[in-house]
Amino acid sequence: MLRELRHAVTAGARDLALRLSPMMSERAADRVAPLIARLGPHLPVLARQVADNMRSAGVYSRQAHRDYFAWLGEHFAGALQVLRCAARESQSPSPSFMRMAHERIGLDASADRLRDCLAEGCGAIVMSPHINNYFMNSARLNEHVPLTAYMRWVNDPRRQAAKELWYRASGASFISEPPDAGGPLGRMKRMAEVVQSGRVLLVLVDLTQKREDGVPVRFFDREVYLPGGTAVLALRTGAPLFIMTARCEAGRQVVELTGPIRAERAGRDRQQAAREIMQAFADRFATMLAEYPGLWYLWGDKRWTRTFRGDQRYVKT
Repeated sequence: MLRELRHAVTAGARDLALRLSPMMSERAADRVAPLIARLGPHLPVLARQVADNMRSAGVYSRQAHRDYFAWLGEHFAGALQVLRCAARESQSPSPSFMRMAHERIGLDASADRLRDCLAEGCGAIVMSPHINNYFMNSARLNEHVPLTAYMRWVNDPRRQAAKELWYRASGASFISEPPDAGGPLGRMKRMAEVVQSGRVLLVLVDLTQKREDGVPVRFFDREVYLPGGTAVLALRTGAPLFIMTARCEAGRQVVELTGPIRAERAGRDRQQAAREIMQAFADRFATMLAEYPGLWYLWGDKRWTRTFRGDQRYVKT
């Protein structure tokens, strides 16, 4: 009953945002951020869940807990801004949205290594966790290199429409297809085409999987399972891999890229090679969480909550 109520509230809030965002001023949309920052740490269920998950990972502090809700507020304000700009401006990317992205998101010099790879005539793959305000992060990266984002299909048409608007406003292209549109092999083929055309493919790879579905990695003090499709794609195409994370500087985010990681194919056990790739991602991801725990969007995610609570379908302790 509680889960159904939460889903209804979430869907209602999303529908309201889609309807109201075109009429909002930039200032009105930004007012969401301090509201969530102030109220979030006191929400009876979510605040406790986030705190418990942070404790399980060993990164909890009262300040980290407050920081999470502050960045979550920035994330939802950014979502309203991109919906607002997409509705008002037909250009892709939206000039107004890109101005805000420049003000709020920095791009580390490490992004030049990604551009250097493209200059060699090949594409590349960027693996990333869900960083708060990832709409603006991807917009800034797309300015630097031609970016295509792989976006999970969601059955809710309103949510899917919102996600598509976010990427169109950022100027990035995207791949997002229902499961029956060619299946996993079809999606893998289209993702390979992006890389082989000399573009950068961005994939968010931090959604924990059930044991039989994912690649095992050590994450803090446990074994968890992450999706391995991106690693397999790199092994098949030979594309260099980068890991995108972020840091905080003077109240704004700065996007960082670690890499290139070269996926060696010859003479390697593919399963072991995929595991090494995903372990490199897990190590860099864990480092970001230890330094800037508030930047991760998924502290309240239901699958990660099961993982942090020791659900044996998702974790081996």
